Amino acid sequence: MSLKKANKPAYPLYYRDVFVNITREEKILDQLNPRLLCIEPNLSEELINKTADTVKNINQTSNNIKEESIKLLEKIEPVEAEEVKSLVIQYSSKLLDQINKMQNKINELEMELDRAYKELLVDPLTKAFNRKAFEKDINEILEAGKNRDLDMALAIVDLDHFKEINDTYGHLVGDFVLKKLVEIVRRLLRKEHKIYRIGGDEFVILLNRTDLKAAEVIIERIVKTMEKTKMKYKEHLIDITISVGLTMHKSGDSIEGIVKRADMALYEAKKSRNKYAVEL
Repeated sequence: MSLKKANKPAYPLYYRDVFVNITREEKILDQLNPRLLCIEPNLSEELINKTADTVKNINQTSNNIKEESIKLLEKIEPVEAEEVKSLVIQYSSKLLDQINKMQNKINELEMELDRAYKELLVDPLTKAFNRKAFEKDINEILEAGKNRDLDMALAIVDLDHFKEINDTYGHLVGDFVLKKLVEIVRRLLRKEHKIYRIGGDEFVILLNRTDLKAAEVIIERIVKTMEKTKMKYKEHLIDITISVGLTMHKSGDSIEGIVKRADMALYEAKKSRNKYAVEL
């Protein structure tokens, strides 16, 4: 109701500003996870409501603390030292309890925001990382390699004849093929390697801390494993093959430059399909 009267939208960036102001007044800003103060505007309605409830609780706690402080000061003047001591102990206990409740709410919200932030970087269908995550990660790597070559390979993966699979068997089968691809690739990658879905049936694999020889072994294994994979749909067996374009990081690379080289390699691989090609 107060938001409506103040013409304030039910919007997470407004709650963030309110939350920052309150936490700054209570001098707890430095103790918080910085991500808590960077709420994305496209988070879920449930999270927005939790944010609003937490802000309301913190505001109420802050007001309670102020009211208790005023009451305590009013009581202190006419009483004896022992009574003052007792009042201070009681007040401190109440204050600690309120602060603990407020901190629990903040911790709960931090966990929710951390989960939501991670979900913003994941493709909801395949559970691979998404384009936003790719741009974030590749920018960090390229910044580190401005003045030197890094052992980092980038591969663009494209499903062969994917449109035909969709047209013949339907999009639900096509979706399952995409999920199966990510599942297989993840199984063949090391922990420091990542796969991203950057388009409909197009994926990028980042092989960080990996030289060309090792990258080729990994990519060839992925291509061969996909070739051996068959999906059964009703009475049909569906072959799944991929084409892959592979390149290596060069000093001073931009996103456009490294992706363009991988695209050129993919173009060569697509000429015969079910293989990988390298462009350096």
